[in-house]
Amino acid sequence: MFRRIFTGYLTVLIISFVVLALAFSFTVRQYLINDTVRSLYRVAETLSTGAIDHGVPGSGHMRGAFFNLANRIAYAEYVLIKPDGTILDSSDIGAYPPGAEMLNEAFLELAFGGEEGESMVERDRVAVSFPVVMGSGEKASLILYSQLDVLTQLNRSILGILAFAAGAGIVVSIIAGIFATRVVVGPLQQLKSRANELSRRQFNGKLAINTGDEVEELAETFNEMAGRLAEYDRSQKEFFQKASHELKTPLMSIQGYAEALKDGIILEEEKNQSLDIIIRESRRMKALVDEFIYLSKMETLNESYNFVQVNLEEAVKEAVDSVRSLALEKNIDLTVIAGGDDCKIKGDPEKIHRLLLNLLGNALNYARHKITVFVRGGQLIVSDDGPGFESKDLEKVFDPFFNNKSKTGGSGLGLAISKAIVEKHQGAIKVGNNPEGGARLEVDFY
Repeated sequence: MFRRIFTGYLTVLIISFVVLALAFSFTVRQYLINDTVRSLYRVAETLSTGAIDHGVPGSGHMRGAFFNLANRIAYAEYVLIKPDGTILDSSDIGAYPPGAEMLNEAFLELAFGGEEGESMVERDRVAVSFPVVMGSGEKASLILYSQLDVLTQLNRSILGILAFAAGAGIVVSIIAGIFATRVVVGPLQQLKSRANELSRRQFNGKLAINTGDEVEELAETFNEMAGRLAEYDRSQKEFFQKASHELKTPLMSIQGYAEALKDGIILEEEKNQSLDIIIRESRRMKALVDEFIYLSKMETLNESYNFVQVNLEEAVKEAVDSVRSLALEKNIDLTVIAGGDDCKIKGDPEKIHRLLLNLLGNALNYARHKITVFVRGGQLIVSDDGPGFESKDLEKVFDPFFNNKSKTGGSGLGLAISKAIVEKHQGAIKVGNNPEGGARLEVDFY
C-alpha cells in the first residue's frame, strides 16, 4: 500500500515540477520580451525626437542602448527606411545595405502600415518603429530590432536550473520516502506480524511502538486485544477441561455399573439399585449437556428472546411453587416478601423462569434452614442462611464450573447462565453476603 502511495506521490511531484518549469519558462520569456519591447521603444522614442542626419549617431550598432535581460546587455540593431521602401541606413549592411530596397514585408508593414510606436514580436526577434525626420526634412521610419537568442539562452539556463531543482526534489523525496518507510511502514509491519502471531494463538509478548501518534494507540489496542484473546483462550480451555471432568464422572459410574451387570458381579437383589444409579447418572449427564448447550446459546446472538410484559412477583411465586417440594424435603423455609410496588418488567417469560429456578436452586444447595425472596418493582433479592461467599471468590462466582465441588454435586453453570440471562435483559446482577451471614444475590431490571 505504501509503495503505491509513494509512487503516486512521486509521479505527482514530477508532473508538478514539469508544469511549474514550463509555466515559469513561458512567464519569464514573456516578461523578457515585453521588457525588451519597452526598452526598444524608449530608445527609438529618444532617437526620433529630433531631426537626424543620414547615419545614426555612433554608426553601426547603437551602443548605449542597454537592455536589462537577466543582468545581461543586449545590442539593438537599426534600419532607416524611406516611405518608398528604400533603405537609407542600417547597422547590419550585410542584411540591409543602404540604397537597396527593403524586401522584409514585416518591417515595411511595421514601418508604414500601422500606427506610430507599433511593435512586432516574431519567433526570433522583436522590433519597434518610430517615424523620424531627416536633417533635410525628409521623412523616414526608424526600426529598432533585437534578436531573441539571448532570451533563448536564458530560458535554457532557467530550464536547466529547474531541471536540477526537480532532480534534487526527486532525490529528497526518495530519501523522505525511505525515512517514511522506516517510521510508518516499520510499525505497520510489526502490527501485521503481531496479527499473524495472534492468528496462530501466540498470545505472549507485547508490541512496543513509541511513535506518539495513532499508530502507537493502535499498538496499545492490539496489546489489549491480545490480552483479552489470551484470557478467552484460557477460559475456553478451562471450560472444556472442567466440562470433560464433569461428564467423565457420570460416564464412569454408568460404565462401571453396566459392566458389573453384564458380568453378573452384582447380586440379583442389588440390580434395581444399580439400574437406578445408572438412570440417575444418565439424567445428571443429560442435564449437564443441556446446560452446556443453553450456556453456549446464551453467549451468542442467535438465542431468540420474546420480550413481553412480565409480572415479576407472579413469576417469583410460580418459581417458588416449582421448588417448594424440594425445600420441604430439605426442611428449608422458603419465604416470598413482595414490596407492593408495580413489579412489571419487559422480559422473556421462559428465560425469567429459568433465571429464578437457577437462583433458587443455588440457594437450596447451600441454605441451612431458611431462604428469603424479596421482590419490589424491578428488583429481586434472594438470601439464604448458608455459609455465604468467601471474599476471594466474589469475582469468580459467575464463571462456569465455579465451586463445582459442592455437596450437591451441581455443575456450577447455574449462576453463569443467570448472568447471561440478566445481561440479555439489559439488567445487572451482583452477589454478596448478608450482615447476619449467608449469601445474597441481587438482580435489577431497568
